Amino acid sequence: MKVKVITSLDHKGNPKGNGTAKALIIYVDEQGERYEKEIKTDIENDTRNALALKLSVEVLKALIKPCEVELILNCKYIKSCINNGWLTSWQQSGWKKSDGKPPANVELWKLLDMSLKLHNVKFIGGSDEKL
Repeated sequence: MKVKVITSLDHKGNPKGNGTAKALIIYVDEQGERYEKEIKTDIENDTRNALALKLSVEVLKALIKPCEVELILNCKYIKSCINNGWLTSWQQSGWKKSDGKPPANVELWKLLDMSLKLHNVKFIGGSDEKL
């Protein structure tokens, strides 16, 4: 099953602040019927990266079957962590970075890692359009 996810992040504060994120999950079945589901999440006194990570986890938890997911997300940090192998490295080293400290938001990273084992996710750039 293939799904497309379009996200929108609205975060105020640097680096920590409050924010809201939305995702629109789109699935088109074999008969051409389109299904949509919206996910929304909020954070208080945290970073934009944490907001994007929390939204990614919530989106993948909403998918009840293994899926091929195209996730449009304007967050270079998450894409870099996955594409550069940092997530795998953290997991293999007991959830520690090269400096021996856990990554920020380690519990969300663990949840994302579990979801990535279930779903085939391609993270691609986005424009932070309002949904």
